[in-house]
Amino acid sequence: MLDNSHAYITMKTSIALFDLNTDQLSEEQQVELNRVVSKTIGIQQKVLAAKEAEKVYVDEPQLDKAIALIKQNFESEAAFEQALLANQLSEPGLREALRSELSSEAVLAYVSKDIPEVTEQQALAFYQRHPDKFLQVERRAAHHILLTINEQFEENKPKQARARIQSLANKVTSANFEKLAERHSECPTAVNGGYLGLVSRQQLLPELDEVLFNMTSESFSQPIYTGMGYHLLWCKQHYPEHRVSFDDAKAKIKQSLYEHAQKQQQRVWLSRACKGENLN
Repeated sequence: MLDNSHAYITMKTSIALFDLNTDQLSEEQQVELNRVVSKTIGIQQKVLAAKEAEKVYVDEPQLDKAIALIKQNFESEAAFEQALLANQLSEPGLREALRSELSSEAVLAYVSKDIPEVTEQQALAFYQRHPDKFLQVERRAAHHILLTINEQFEENKPKQARARIQSLANKVTSANFEKLAERHSECPTAVNGGYLGLVSRQQLLPELDEVLFNMTSESFSQPIYTGMGYHLLWCKQHYPEHRVSFDDAKAKIKQSLYEHAQKQQQRVWLSRACKGENLN
């Protein structure tokens, strides 16, 4: 019988590494899982045995929140309980395992709490050293309407669907496209007025990609056939390739550099706590 932390870490790591439950793993995957779990548990134990662990405390509301977040991944309470059972866990056991995990994370946060804030000068220096990181490819703001082909429904047979999409193509405007998409489109994007997002090349089906990137701003396509059915595209706006300005990138650069410094500090501390043991 696995102890609670071991059972929880095994379950979590199997999903993280392979997106599979432990009983679905190949022999080779099981070996790798065992290696990673053993390393993770060893590090966690040494973190919790360090004197800094006396400085942190995980309270019950934190545990309640952590369990609630895990339950969100399951369709029902019964499915959650079945998953616990399959991994030799109970809810109290999961709670105990989460206390150890959150305490370990709190220790690492504690040992890196004195990292200074990243200055604007440091952020600017990074921006200037890595210009390639701030290039934004050409994109198009796009909406679409989709009418699928389905021989079981009269209005979705090929001839009828083609006639319906042509009728929509004859009436769409910038003012009514989103409403028509909400009413007629058979794509999940219908709830957002058919909005596909800021699309870069090769994100859409090839037939749509070719048409979209030959459209002008505020223009509409003629019906386009793909294996999904008939589409209408609205190219709402062009966003040409450009370099993101420092002002727009600054906040993310500062956050990224700060988190990198935190991780570096934590790694140095872990190396001492684990006495030079390989942390990879």
